[in-house]
Amino acid sequence: MKNNHPAWLFDESKQIGVDYTDNAIATEYDKQHEGFRDFRKEAESIFTDLNLSADSIVLDIGCGTGGLSIHFARMCKHVYSVDVSGEMIAVLKQKMQRDGINNITPVQSGFLTYDHQGDPPDAIIASVTLHHLPDFWKQIALCRLFDFLKPGGKLFLADVVFDFAPQAYEEHIKSWLKRMEEIAGKSMADETVTHVRDEFSTWNWIIKGMLERAGFTTEKSFEIMTHTHAYVCSKQ
Repeated sequence: MKNNHPAWLFDESKQIGVDYTDNAIATEYDKQHEGFRDFRKEAESIFTDLNLSADSIVLDIGCGTGGLSIHFARMCKHVYSVDVSGEMIAVLKQKMQRDGINNITPVQSGFLTYDHQGDPPDAIIASVTLHHLPDFWKQIALCRLFDFLKPGGKLFLADVVFDFAPQAYEEHIKSWLKRMEEIAGKSMADETVTHVRDEFSTWNWIIKGMLERAGFTTEKSFEIMTHTHAYVCSKQ
């Protein structure tokens, strides 16, 4: 991915925390996450929440290996699948070839550099990916997503977002790590340690304010699993 952007722009290609540009990590991504996620059910639930149809155009940004994109492609007209990791995009392309899917446009890019070409999307999905940006850049990313959407379009944002009293952080983090090891194994618990220490998950009240500042109307929000919140938003 070429980097001809301003020197002051946050560089999404430099991995912070888990290195998803590592081929071994990208290859094992689905196996690890299937321990606590069902991508098909997630995609079907989002499809319903956003009132999508067979004619919908979807932008799946931070798509990873396309766990959701593959299912959206079976339900929607076209999917633009964007990820900053070329290794993750390579895995997605292998899946497309394996399954004979030709209505996905894979793009190696990030929240701050992606330039949408084509009709404005009816919906944007940003699932467990915004935490790779510090809060300042999260806000810029959300403003950019708002601009991409067609009028009346929907955003589904899901991510690790904390909503406990800050003073109780230690007991909540310890409990979360224990739970992750129980349901997804030690390697996923170790990845969660890296996430907490090095990545940029923020607070529920901050994300809500960012969505409002970007121009979105939040129609509903809910907890998907421990410390993972979802927001269904619209561009009025």
